[in-house]
Amino acid sequence: MNEKEDTTGRTEHTYDHIAPTYSSRIEELLADSWVGEYEKGLLNRFLSAVPRSGAGILDIGCGDGKDTDYFRRKAAFAVGMDVSRGMLAEARKRVPWGTFCRMDMRNLGFSTGVFDGVWANGCIYHVPKADLPAVFREAIRVLRPSGVFSFNFKAGAGEGLDDEPRSFGGGPRYYAYYRRGEMKALLRRAGLRALALESYPGRVFGEEIVQVWAQKP
Repeated sequence: MNEKEDTTGRTEHTYDHIAPTYSSRIEELLADSWVGEYEKGLLNRFLSAVPRSGAGILDIGCGDGKDTDYFRRKAAFAVGMDVSRGMLAEARKRVPWGTFCRMDMRNLGFSTGVFDGVWANGCIYHVPKADLPAVFREAIRVLRPSGVFSFNFKAGAGEGLDDEPRSFGGGPRYYAYYRRGEMKALLRRAGLRALALESYPGRVFGEEIVQVWAQKP
């Protein structure tokens, strides 16, 4: 096993272990702060941006399935995927009628051009920087022309395993941090048209989070 595989494997193992309590922790954050209302606004903006009604949406890194469920309730066809078996178990408990599958965002098991939108909340920064182009290639591949890709990243520099993340302990998780110019260059190199990069209006667990809106040509 190489270092990169060990890094992502340890992150996956941690999420498997903390899934039930992590899900509850995030629910508390969304319920008791401005973050919940802000993220609800992002979800609605995303739904408005996809190029047709009854859109097909892929929720990458779906976690406990809350966003997948929101999209589905808004009359979109939504599929949630995650690499963590533990998080998928929480998603299936939360949304027993939902469609969820285990996949790696760097190698999606979907046909080409089947989704109108790809949503990736709170997950892109768990992938090593060297692998982000693969994530972008796969998002582009599964999107239809003019499809929308929205995700967020942690602003900063560097990458590595964090033994005690600020958001929740329970085991090490990998984080990659990006500067705005760096992310814009990566989007341009991938062939994605950057529509907007917007910081959350406040810090989340003491960190700056940036939402990206991009489009497949």
